Amino acid sequence: MLPPSPPPVVQAAPVPQAAPETRLLEAYDWGQPLPVAPPELKGPAALRYRWLHAAATFPVGGLPADPFPPGPDHNEAEALRTLLRPAPQDLARGLAALPLHQPGTALALWRWGQAQVRQGVFGPVLRRAWEDRLLASDPILTRGYALRHALCWALAQHDEIRFSTLKTRAADWGGDTFTGFQRLFGLLGGPSPALRLWDLPALGYRDLRLDQLGARRIWVLPAGPGPLPVLAPDVAWIIPDGIGNQDPRSTDLAPGPQQEGEALAGRLKKAGRTAFFAPSREDMERLGLAWFPILIVLDDRGNLKDVLMGDAAPDHP
Repeated sequence: MLPPSPPPVVQAAPVPQAAPETRLLEAYDWGQPLPVAPPELKGPAALRYRWLHAAATFPVGGLPADPFPPGPDHNEAEALRTLLRPAPQDLARGLAALPLHQPGTALALWRWGQAQVRQGVFGPVLRRAWEDRLLASDPILTRGYALRHALCWALAQHDEIRFSTLKTRAADWGGDTFTGFQRLFGLLGGPSPALRLWDLPALGYRDLRLDQLGARRIWVLPAGPGPLPVLAPDVAWIIPDGIGNQDPRSTDLAPGPQQEGEALAGRLKKAGRTAFFAPSREDMERLGLAWFPILIVLDDRGNLKDVLMGDAAPDHP
């Protein structure tokens, strides 16, 4: 009797590796060092990668280097570089005419336009034209950035028509992005919502409405390393936990939030400051508070007047 045959060796199918441009975009999105071009990348693919890398790294105020020889890709890169030069003649027309076939072109346009909005160069009309141009093109990363940017500004300006338009345009790919903004639109003008917060530096928990924090303006931003920000007396500071995995129903801090809360308490006590610690991401996102920084403004009755979030928030309250 022959011994049983060993089972056949089944080799796992190789996990497909992301394309080089995808890996670069993912690294950019996570703030990680950008990968260099793989040595096997040759010809037009290598040129497209160089253009994307230039778009991700050029100093805003400068121009990304055009790696393309004469042809359609070169024409697209040069149209983008013309648009990005100081004082272009007609920004609206240039935006409308700009070809956006290359991920590098879209990324460069995103980085440049974001700076124009921050610096006050773009008014509402140009800002929406820039957002809409990116919303109509790939890659999905810059489309997502543009959607978030547009939604933050629609919320800041109480522009429900813009919100509805964006929801219609991006219904098939925007995913859950709209949910939190929809909640915040519903809260505008109404009573202050409540959060489970821990006092700092005392580190005792309380369920508090935003109008019970002792200020008309609430600044929501992680503390980060370095000196604590100087805030005006009419600003209360909520510091979200870095991970945010605290159970929102619990009255005891989990080990991770406990450690972070104690570190924050030490820093604030040393500086003679007070703040509030928000250890639950779920509790924050329940209200739609997902993109930092966030400036919440209350009216005279303590109702929610404005929410300036993410791309529409000021650099400092």
